[in-house]
Amino acid sequence: MTGSPLNILVCLKFIPDPNQLQADAEGHPDLARAPFRISTFDENAIEAGLQLAAQNGGRVFGLSVLAGAMPPRDVLLRSLAMGLEALYLVKDENKNAVGPYRLALALAGAVRAIQAAENISSFDVLITGEASADQFNAQVGPRVAVALDIPAITYATKLAIEQGKLIAHRSTENTSETLEADLPALVTVGNEINQARIPTVLQVMGASKKPVKELPIGELPGFDLEEPKDRPCLRTLDITAPPSSRKRIIVVGDNPEEMAANLLSLLGADGEVKV
Repeated sequence: MTGSPLNILVCLKFIPDPNQLQADAEGHPDLARAPFRISTFDENAIEAGLQLAAQNGGRVFGLSVLAGAMPPRDVLLRSLAMGLEALYLVKDENKNAVGPYRLALALAGAVRAIQAAENISSFDVLITGEASADQFNAQVGPRVAVALDIPAITYATKLAIEQGKLIAHRSTENTSETLEADLPALVTVGNEINQARIPTVLQVMGASKKPVKELPIGELPGFDLEEPKDRPCLRTLDITAPPSSRKRIIVVGDNPEEMAANLLSLLGADGEVKV
C-alpha cells in the first residue's frame, strides 16, 4: 500500500445484453426480451477501481443513471458483489439526461452529491468504460471530466498511483504511451486493461446487505432540468437490424460421408468454400 487511501468512483451502465438481442418483425431490437447486464467495459472499470484500491487502500463506489427500465435487482447486486462499497442510482424516468452532453452533466452533478453524502472532499479517481456497449459513442467519460474541470486520460491499459499522481499506460496503433495526471482525475478503460472478476452466487446473495441509494435527478448540483432541450445535442433517431434470412436447406445422405460431400457441394455452389 502506498500513500493515502483512495476514494474511487466508477460510472457504470446497465444495458440489455447486446449478445442476446433479437429483432422484431420490423427489424428493431426487441429490448424487452433481452436480459440486463453491466455494460462490458464498465465491468473492466469496476475491476480497475478495485485493483487500485487493493494496491493503495480505499473505497470504490458505483454510480449509474437509469433512463429506461429498472434493471433486475440481481443485476444491480452483481456490481456490488464484485466489490463496490455502495451503488448510487439516478432514475431519469422523463429522460432529462439523454445524450452524451446531458448525461455527462447529470453524472457530474451526481458525483458532487455523492461526495457530500459520503463526506468526501473530492473523489481521487473517476473511472468509466471507454464506451457503452449499446451506444458506443465514447463521449461521456471525457465530457464528465470537462464538467468537473479535472484532467482525463482515455483508453488506458494499465493504471497506478505514484507520488499522488495517476499514471496510465495506453497503446496506440504504432506507439505505447505513459501518461501522468494530477489527482483528482478521470480515466476511461476497455477490456485490454484486465479480466473482470465474476462474483459467485453466494457473493451476489451477500451483496444484498450493501447499500443501493437513489439520488433524485432534480436535486443534482449543477444539473438544470429546465435547460432548453433544443440546444445542439446527439439523438439516436432509429436502430434497425440488417435484413437477413435463412435458406433452411437440409443436408441429406445415406451415410456421413455422403452427407459431408453434399454439404461441401452446397457450400461450393454458394462460393462459401472452394471444392
